[in-house]
Amino acid sequence: MKITMIGSLPPIKGVSPYTLGLIKALSKKISIDFIGFRSIYPEFLYPGGTKDTDEIVPVIPNVRIHNMLTWFNPFSWICAGLRIQTSIVHAQWWSWVLAPIYATILSIAKIRGKRIILTIHNVKSHENGFTQSFCNMQVMRLADEYIVHSDANKRDLQKLLKTYKPIHVIPHGLIEMPKSPLSNSSVRKKYGFSKQDKILLFFGNIRPYKGLDVLLDAFRQIQDKQVKLIVAGQPWVDFAQYLSIIKKYRLEKRVSLFLRFIPAEQVAEFHKMADVVVYPYKHLESASGAMSVSLYYQKPIVTTGVAPLSEYIVDHQLIAHKKDSLDLVNKITICLKNNTIKRTRIKSVFSYKSISTKHLYIYNSFAK
Repeated sequence: MKITMIGSLPPIKGVSPYTLGLIKALSKKISIDFIGFRSIYPEFLYPGGTKDTDEIVPVIPNVRIHNMLTWFNPFSWICAGLRIQTSIVHAQWWSWVLAPIYATILSIAKIRGKRIILTIHNVKSHENGFTQSFCNMQVMRLADEYIVHSDANKRDLQKLLKTYKPIHVIPHGLIEMPKSPLSNSSVRKKYGFSKQDKILLFFGNIRPYKGLDVLLDAFRQIQDKQVKLIVAGQPWVDFAQYLSIIKKYRLEKRVSLFLRFIPAEQVAEFHKMADVVVYPYKHLESASGAMSVSLYYQKPIVTTGVAPLSEYIVDHQLIAHKKDSLDLVNKITICLKNNTIKRTRIKSVFSYKSISTKHLYIYNSFAK
C-alpha cells in the first residue's frame, strides 16, 4: 500500500515531531509520499520563529519527502494537488492560517477522485474567533473521514460538523526526545538548584488558555520555600501580566524564567530536574504536544480536568478543577509527598507502534 501524507516535518515547528514519529512507524508497513513545507507562514505569525534549526529529518526507508509548499506561492499549492498519485490522501490539520493552502490542495485532490483523511489536531482554534472558525470549516468539510485524538474531540467535532462521516479516535503519540546524559544533581547544580529543592515545571508555549496565571496564584500559596518553579517556553502574549503576579507576591527568588523556544537539550534537562510537571489549562480543544513530551519522560503530572488532558492521566487524584488555584495547590502537594506516583503504562498505550496500527486499519478500510 502507498499513501500521500500532507503536513510538516522538522525543522518546521508545530506538529512536526508528531508527524515524524507517525511516518517512521508507518514506513515499516507501507510506502509514503510526503508533501511538506519549505516556508510555512510569515515569521510574525509564529512567536519565536517557524523553524528549529537544531533538527533535521533523517532518511526514512519507504518515505519520499517533497518539501515543496511555500505560503507565498499559490502555484506550489496547485502543483502539490496535481502531483498526488495515490488514491488515499492523509492530511495533518492544525492551524487555520494554512486554510488557503490546504483548501487548494485537497480540493484538487477531491476533484481528481482521491479519498481524503484529515487528522484534526485542533478541533477548535485555541483562541476562537469568526475568521479562525470559518477557515477551519472550509478545510474540514473536504475530508471523507476524520481522525481526532480524544473522545472529547470527537464529540466536539460531531457537534461542529453535524456529519455522519466516520470520526476515528487515535491518541496523540508520545513525542520522543533526547535524554540528558547528566545526573539529576549535576543538572540542578548547572541551573542553581539544590538537591533539597522540589521543582515544579511549566513547559510549552505560553498562551492565555494554558493557565500560567492560575499556576502562579497557586504557587504563591505554597508555604514551603524549597518548592521552586521553572517556567520554560515562548510567550505568545505580553508576559507583563505574569511578571506582575510574580512581583506582587515577591516570588522572584523562587521562579526561574526561560522565556524562549526551548531546544531539545534543555527540554531534557528541565524534565530531568522536575519533580512534578504542571499543566493548569483552562480549556483545550486538542491534544497537548508539550504534555506528550512530559509523558515520554515519565514524569509525574498534575493537570486540570480539561478533556482531553484528563484522559491521559492514570491517577485521578492529581486532576485539579480548572481555574481553581486552591485545588491545584492540593494536587501539587499530594504529588510532591507521594514518591510512588508513576506513569509507566502510558508508553504502551500511546506508542507510535500502537498508533500506526490503528492508522493502517483505516487505510485498509479506505482501500477496500
